[in-house]
Amino acid sequence: MKSNPIHLLLIEDETAVVEHFRELLDISTNHYETAKVKIWHADSLTASLTYLNSRQFDVILLDLSLPDSDGLTAFGQVKKLAPTTPVITLSRQSTPQESIQVIQLGAQDHLLKNIVTPDALLRAILYAIEREYLVTDYTRTTLDLSQKAAELENRNLALDEFGHTMAHQIQGLLGQMVGYASLLEVQFSNSEDATVVQAMSRIVESGHKMNNVITELLLLASLRSGDIETYPLNMRHIVNEALKRLRYQILETKATIIVPDAWPAAIGHASWIEEAWLNYISNGLKYGGDEPTIELGSDVLEDGMLRFWVKDDGEGLSELDQKRLFRPHTRLRPKRVRGEGLGLSIVNRIVKKCGGDVGVESELGHGSTFWFTLPAMRSESST
Repeated sequence: MKSNPIHLLLIEDETAVVEHFRELLDISTNHYETAKVKIWHADSLTASLTYLNSRQFDVILLDLSLPDSDGLTAFGQVKKLAPTTPVITLSRQSTPQESIQVIQLGAQDHLLKNIVTPDALLRAILYAIEREYLVTDYTRTTLDLSQKAAELENRNLALDEFGHTMAHQIQGLLGQMVGYASLLEVQFSNSEDATVVQAMSRIVESGHKMNNVITELLLLASLRSGDIETYPLNMRHIVNEALKRLRYQILETKATIIVPDAWPAAIGHASWIEEAWLNYISNGLKYGGDEPTIELGSDVLEDGMLRFWVKDDGEGLSELDQKRLFRPHTRLRPKRVRGEGLGLSIVNRIVKKCGGDVGVESELGHGSTFWFTLPAMRSESST
């Protein structure tokens, strides 16, 4: 923003030009009472540098034909001492290329001494000050935002590190608890007290569920990172691990799980793809009806991708529900099942980061097939 009066440094060695510019500014500022200009004059580059070392100016008018310096050299020295002060260059004659050159070097404007008018001079001064202010303010704001972004990034990294450390510690303690509870469950399996047997079973089941929750939270945090490493997957092992984590839910629902004998070789990230299977199978157990039958399988697509799927024989989904499924906080039956509805949205993010896609095929009354795709290995082999 301009000050009032505007403090202007005119660097010009010709006395007649100095007086001419004073007259131009007197005429123009008489038309605009709010614009007052106080002129400081230096007749050489050396004299101007003395001024610039001792005070701050709102704008500088610089003659490019000073006796003690080449024009562009003078401009560079002036900008070095006053980097945030707008500079308007002056010359008696100039080609368009010369004008463009000084503008590219950082001048706010370039004026010809002998043809400039009072209004044009004042307008150039005011515009130069305002443009420089906007640039400086933008630069300052950008720097502040960059610093705040860096601070937030450092805090996020610290929080992620703390969260991962705490989660792994909790998982370690939880593993011990589940281990001892499993030992007690075995010892009391023949107990005549049904309440004790059920309590032991619930402790072990809850421990495994809690471990799954912690694993998913760690996974959700890791999704914020950039690119991930993908590699050939042992899909049989990945599916078996997902089924192990769901064994209590499978027993509780009395589900039948149909798994193929072999899987095509895909590329992905094992721990993430395990979570994809876990969420799909878990949804099949929840919404596949009483004593559900869940079938797992795969297909080779024409585009070279592999399609993995989980099919249930539940109620099926409407077209509207199918469009909403992979959004955050969407559940298949909100009133029936507890949860935050993040599972399928996590699957969506996981698979897309691995280079694939997700989807569902369903018809009301005829069950649902949830699928995801992954790139196939170039020399495909069964696992």
